Amino acid sequence: MDVYGNRYSQPITIDKPGETLISRQQIETEQPTNIAELFEDIPGVSIDGGARSGGEKISIWGFSDPSDIGLYVDGAPIGFEQYRYGTFFFDPYLISEAEVIKGSHDYKSNGKFGGTIRIRTKTVDELLKPGRSFGARVHLGYNDNDAQKHTGVSVFGQTDAGLYFLASGTWKDSNDIKIGGGDALEYSAYTQNNGLVKVGYQNADHLFEISHSMYKDEGRQPWAARRGAFANISKYNIKKYGSLEAAKYAYTVQNEYKDSTTSLQYAYDPVSPLVNLKVVAAHTNNERHWRRPDIAWQKMFVSIGSYGHESWTSYKRDYLDINNEMEIGRHRITTGVQYEKNTRDTLAHNVSKLYVNKPAKNFGVFIPYFDPSGVQTSYSAYLADEIDITDRFRITPSIRYDYVQSKGKENPAPDYNDPAAGHDYSSVSHSGLSPRIQLDYDLTDNTLLNFSYAYQMKAPSVDDIYAVQYARAKASATARQLEAQRIHAYRASVINHLSGLATNEDTLTTEITTFYNGVTNNVMNRTGVNLDRDSGEIQSWKVNLDGYKNYGVDFQAQYRIERLYVDAYASYIEGKHNGSLTDASGQDTYMYGIPPVSMKLGVGYEWID
Repeated sequence: MDVYGNRYSQPITIDKPGETLISRQQIETEQPTNIAELFEDIPGVSIDGGARSGGEKISIWGFSDPSDIGLYVDGAPIGFEQYRYGTFFFDPYLISEAEVIKGSHDYKSNGKFGGTIRIRTKTVDELLKPGRSFGARVHLGYNDNDAQKHTGVSVFGQTDAGLYFLASGTWKDSNDIKIGGGDALEYSAYTQNNGLVKVGYQNADHLFEISHSMYKDEGRQPWAARRGAFANISKYNIKKYGSLEAAKYAYTVQNEYKDSTTSLQYAYDPVSPLVNLKVVAAHTNNERHWRRPDIAWQKMFVSIGSYGHESWTSYKRDYLDINNEMEIGRHRITTGVQYEKNTRDTLAHNVSKLYVNKPAKNFGVFIPYFDPSGVQTSYSAYLADEIDITDRFRITPSIRYDYVQSKGKENPAPDYNDPAAGHDYSSVSHSGLSPRIQLDYDLTDNTLLNFSYAYQMKAPSVDDIYAVQYARAKASATARQLEAQRIHAYRASVINHLSGLATNEDTLTTEITTFYNGVTNNVMNRTGVNLDRDSGEIQSWKVNLDGYKNYGVDFQAQYRIERLYVDAYASYIEGKHNGSLTDASGQDTYMYGIPPVSMKLGVGYEWID
């Protein structure tokens, strides 16, 4: 479907069914403060988390588990997971554009039931004025709610020989944010530093680029960042710590989160329909360290389920993607191979008397039993063929194969490294094919119909397989027997462009997308009827359940007339488990984490070009 018309101050971005492209112009107009805010105006995408930095999570079509959302920065996968903490962190100031593919319909992504987000950072071509070889940019911002000061500096340049460079940094300093009623949200202040460096070379056929981005966020906050105000402090704790303020302080942590991503990109695109080669090699490192205050080390008992008095978590990823696109007649064929190694390390230090003197708990230094360490390595290949059946009808079948090997890391605490309790950290593998098909039909020059189906595999994660409990628990073992999850993902869309509604200069573009996702073999804790309390056999703590389904509809509309622009969207999602989390044979129950019905309307007018 090709649409020709007027140029407006705000472009029409509805183009591909079930997909949204956020442009640099949108980002700089709306100035989101974090990556979650960047996506909150997309139907079907919601933000889950509190007002504190580091608490935000992204949900797409009801999928909010970090393993269900894929986020890539300049081709490199990033992400983080820890109880009551956020998942994805990147400063929008450094972003040029972001593509959101909703649902399990991206054949280049492995096991992402919710969707994929692909971010491209700013480039020299976008920042440099025509005819110039060097430039600089300074950004200053202030938010009176939390007295946040935001500074950004960029320098960039290029030579006639094709060499280019870009260096950009941002600094944020914030006090406690004010919530409804004007009250400050205690312990929500933070400082944040971000950086991006790019160096590259480009000529008619080749592009070579290396980029490195950095993110650092630190501040004092409650141990569980994804919460609002403090719970009521008991009189006992006020007396124990000396005052109300001292008691609140005792329940905080000094939090530091760091993210670094290095990616190398190579592209070879000669004047040939058979070669459009792209290579991405990347290494990412995500780290979080938090420590409770000294008064907590002296007086606070912390259960193992709350980690301890100090915690370290890191995710290291090595990633390689090699793909080629070719055109042969009516076929546009994409082939590719991928490699990803995800190394997850967790450690806690708990000085509570119940643990610090026990050899079985390694004197308080252990890998949290519910947040295990381990390595997961994936080897993948994919093939897609977009076929022009007629000038109006296109069909795109694709197939992906994944082989995933997982291996746990033995716990230094004997209570959680006991073969007699079923603690087995040896390797296990999962593999399978993930076929997809997409049909596109141009009903008219201005109307597109789309249908997509995917049957995707998702291997259990390290924490699914290697989470355990101690020997006296009813379900203590690792879950090496887990089967891979599967999803039947359906999507149907209609995109329509109308011009000349009120004048010869206006345009209205709408999209309606419906979806249905049926998941089987979802992994949860073994509780309720699913736990056989009378069995003498060792049972795993994690178990495959009978699955769930979610379904809904997204609507969005964009109206443009000269300098006036109107955007509207609505989203409805519902879902149910097959049975319940505690009784797979029981009555279907509503899924947790489903966002409420959402509607939004935005109106704008641009006075100055």
